[in-house]
Amino acid sequence: MGVKEIATYFFFRFSVLLWSIKGIGLLFLVFIKSPYNFFKKGNWNDTPKNANDANLGVHGNVTLQRSKLKITYVANGKRGNPLMLCVHGFPECWYSWRFQLKEFSSKYWVVAINLPGYADSDKPSELANYTAERLIDNLAEVVEALGYEKGTIVAHDWGGALVWSFASLYSSMCDKVIIMNAPHSTALRKMFGTLKQYQKSWYMFFFQLPWLPEMLMGCCDLQMFNEFFRGEESGVKNLENMTEADVDVYKHALHSWEARKCALNYYRANIGNVSPQFIERLKKSSISCPLLLIWGTEDTALSLELAALSAKVSNLVSVEYVAGASHWVQQDNPEEVNKYMWKFLN
Repeated sequence: MGVKEIATYFFFRFSVLLWSIKGIGLLFLVFIKSPYNFFKKGNWNDTPKNANDANLGVHGNVTLQRSKLKITYVANGKRGNPLMLCVHGFPECWYSWRFQLKEFSSKYWVVAINLPGYADSDKPSELANYTAERLIDNLAEVVEALGYEKGTIVAHDWGGALVWSFASLYSSMCDKVIIMNAPHSTALRKMFGTLKQYQKSWYMFFFQLPWLPEMLMGCCDLQMFNEFFRGEESGVKNLENMTEADVDVYKHALHSWEARKCALNYYRANIGNVSPQFIERLKKSSISCPLLLIWGTEDTALSLELAALSAKVSNLVSVEYVAGASHWVQQDNPEEVNKYMWKFLN
């Protein structure tokens, strides 16, 4: 291990310690504010009404040939039309694409999956199943299991982080790629060197702890999900597009401790823990299809500069900004997002 690797290791460990103090403090404040409700847990076993809206599509699942994982999804449109595969982020599920499932079903077979660990998809227990390399290979298996050789890949947040690499490693499977509010890894590494993004990313370090992040997400009957999606700081700006009934779908998807642990494992398996073999694999590949990056300008977790930096990774990347939209851009302003998508796809 060289000097740079040693310095990176200790910086990462220091950051986990530093920002864990903030996370633990937040957990303590929630307890002090509402001690009687802290351990409250409702019945989230029944599927919320909004998730069963037939206008959004048909629920289905596939079993991946190599990994043997069951992946669930909702699909809209005619099977046999060009595939549009939608990949959600944290802490979401297929429902994040409800506005796109209807919008693009006239031309595409739109399939919004639940990533491994989420909702009714399989939840492998080993941390190794949540490395970016393994998850990217899973996405290739999903395309194959759906009966396609390629498609248009649309992704957001963690889904976007995976699809940046998928577009390089599995370029033959990509007609076009659309990524929303998710930076390329090289851009994020560069911005980590700034205090601004380092502070915004505090939760990534807190999530390295066992138990406590799961507890914070689940306490007070999953109240943290309301803060994620409808909170004044990080929530959508257009609350009509994110009702409490909409948030209930995400609560249902991650209501169990096991599901929350799986979702958090995406951070634990990848932040500060990328294998040299995977890095070499990425260096030998490149993006060879048109890629559109859509960015909500009011993202409180990711600096705006990340969009422009990400666009520099390839001359095939273009950027569209959605002014005033939050991190949850395709739900916050679906009209603007869909307009940019159609323009790019046509």
